[in-house]
Amino acid sequence: MSSTGKMILFFIGATVFNIALMVGLIAIFIIAIGLILGGNRSPILFQVLLFAGFIASIVLTFLIYGKVMKWVTVKFKLEKNIPQLFKKKR
Repeated sequence: MSSTGKMILFFIGATVFNIALMVGLIAIFIIAIGLILGGNRSPILFQVLLFAGFIASIVLTFLIYGKVMKWVTVKFKLEKNIPQLFKKKR
């Protein structure tokens, strides 16, 4: 497979991973908020916690994605396989 094909597969895989991670974290936060509030379903408190959970899921997704992409880059030696992505500019 050419380096362009590997680069395309890398981007597709990274995008799918990022979206799945975001959806998973949002679902976890929604479930946790439901468990925390229990029977006390105050709409304002629910909306505030939901907004905070959404922001937290974005931040966590960004941090986890960065760590995983570094690990994948080192593990599969992507610097050699996809040189267009990792070339240093002169």
